[in-house]
Amino acid sequence: MGNYIFNICCLIAAFVSFYASLRFWQHYEKNKFPQFKNLSFALFSISLAYLILSLPKLVLFNPIWVQIDFILVDLSFLSTGLFAAPIILSFSKRFSQHQKIASPLLFSIIFIYIILNISFFAPATPLLSAGSLSYFKNGVFWLHSLLWLPLTSMAGIFGGQFLAGATKAGEKKLFWKGLLIGGGCILIFVAGILFWYFKFFNPLLQILNISGVVGILGFTLGAIGASLFPPPQEIHVKKII
Repeated sequence: MGNYIFNICCLIAAFVSFYASLRFWQHYEKNKFPQFKNLSFALFSISLAYLILSLPKLVLFNPIWVQIDFILVDLSFLSTGLFAAPIILSFSKRFSQHQKIASPLLFSIIFIYIILNISFFAPATPLLSAGSLSYFKNGVFWLHSLLWLPLTSMAGIFGGQFLAGATKAGEKKLFWKGLLIGGGCILIFVAGILFWYFKFFNPLLQILNISGVVGILGFTLGAIGASLFPPPQEIHVKKII
């Protein structure tokens, strides 16, 4: 069982995300706030990303199919950004002015990423720990790193912003929103860095498993903060996408 902790964590995150996606869609059908539709689509993309991420070593062992799997994971996370970025930016007055450029920028990144993956495609590399298969390394790791490190770093930056805002918040709701979302983003940043570190520097199974557990905890905290303490009413009535 210990060899599949990361895969199990990914499956749990996939099912939780899918359930949260359905809940936000129900909220959208009830009040028609575009924000809830965006959250539903973003969580559905996250659900797909975690589901696909769980497949290597669980049902996928061919390096070519594993590499295709990794590309789909990255594209799913990027697609999440199309819906989540405007919402995340809306939480902060400092970043809210950049909402309009978030989607076109991410569309461009997705298109370029697809072209580069087609051009430099290479099979994934099996990673061994104590003589047994622990997971796989992306076949075009430099390209994967160009995407993965900025995305995880962005989570850390937003997390720091939310935590800083929480310390200055005068209302309890704003404090807890900043604390939960900020703490969740920081943990997602840590999980992402551990996942990258595992594949690049030290492919120990324990590091991979810790990454999965930390990632689930971070996502759960962020989801609770977004669900219990949504943005102010004036943000809801704006068309985000």
